[in-house]
Amino acid sequence: MANATPREPSARALQGARTRERILEAARRQLAEEGAERFTTRRVAERAGVSHGMCHYHFRDKRDLVLALLVHARRDWIEPLEELVDGPGSPDARMRAVISWMAEPATEEAIRVHTAIRAAALVDAEVRERYAAEYARWRAPFVKLFREIGTDRGLNGFDAKSIGEAFAAAADGLVEQQAIDPKLPTARMLTRLYEQSVGGKRPRARQPSRSR
Repeated sequence: MANATPREPSARALQGARTRERILEAARRQLAEEGAERFTTRRVAERAGVSHGMCHYHFRDKRDLVLALLVHARRDWIEPLEELVDGPGSPDARMRAVISWMAEPATEEAIRVHTAIRAAALVDAEVRERYAAEYARWRAPFVKLFREIGTDRGLNGFDAKSIGEAFAAAADGLVEQQAIDPKLPTARMLTRLYEQSVGGKRPRARQPSRSR
């Protein structure tokens, strides 16, 4: 039997998706500007230009909206990281590309949103659990990349999981500090940490293939 042709989204579905995205963008701005304490669905609805009922149609309550923002925030940190780690080039080149990206100053809005979500996680067990899962996803690409680096450099017994997760935590902390002190030499510090983590060894030279 032939595969069914996927249906195009209806006009109503497209309108609903646009409304949901508008509410999320308004919620992001609201959270960044006023923090978690003054964050309410009513304020978000007013900012988005929709009724309070429409906001609750898309998001059950304030917690549901915060959890959606947690996923929405992946575009700030997790998704760009995953793209760099899965991109072209040697493992060493990709690591240095990751370091360069992390050294770029984050927007003030992004920093405030992450800070506010963290504050919400401290008082809400469900948000905390989901936030922890997002951090686990953040650490995973570093583990993957360090594993590839260890293989490429012939590092026997190299503990890529522990080193990758520790590097991820250090990188995240430096980015937060850089938001307070823009002069912090984040790129130099992360580069040094990376090189020390792999023992300063160069990748193994690849032997040219012999023609028969």
